Amino acid sequence: MKYIDPKADLTTWLPLVRRKAAIITFLFLLLIFLNFREFHVKPMKVVEYQTTITVEEVPITKQEIKKQEAPKPRAAEVIEAESEEEADTVTIAETELDVNEPPPPPPAKVEEIEYVKVEIKPKVLHRELPKYPDIAKRSGLEGAVIVEFVIDTTGDVVPGSARVIQARPEGIFEQAALEAIYKWKFSPGIQRDRKVRVRWQQPIIFKLR
Repeated sequence: MKYIDPKADLTTWLPLVRRKAAIITFLFLLLIFLNFREFHVKPMKVVEYQTTITVEEVPITKQEIKKQEAPKPRAAEVIEAESEEEADTVTIAETELDVNEPPPPPPAKVEEIEYVKVEIKPKVLHRELPKYPDIAKRSGLEGAVIVEFVIDTTGDVVPGSARVIQARPEGIFEQAALEAIYKWKFSPGIQRDRKVRVRWQQPIIFKLR
């Protein structure tokens, strides 16, 4: 079928109309996308560390300590005087010592027994949690310390008797363990039905949770 006006032929203009409609639709969708964008931001999770210290009863192996040999006595040097007149004389003052009086009794010595030999071993009655070192907490570092000390007949740790046997890692937790162990309380050790001092070893575990 032929039209007098070529522009009236729809079959000729249909592809062009479709392309224009597709371009207009795409631009319209693009405009909607640019004007109505939404951003969803998820909050960042912050990891918090909770500090807990666990003290575990660990079987202890006895450590052999080599005794140092006592130094050999040095021979006394004899100094001769130049003449008899110049020799020094020593005068001993008189004392009021009564030789007939009996000597005073020796001080009572409390027997100290190794933990592996005592009949009734001490038991922990009170634990004092050590302070976790700040540098280890910030680094997320964990470790353990084995402390050796002497338990008195009252169940207290003898002042000045604590020392570090082993630490892992070294140089981080030793001081905190030593400060805490003096605040511990034990039941006294029993040997032959009497209370005795006991040399004891205790592991202290430093753990973050």
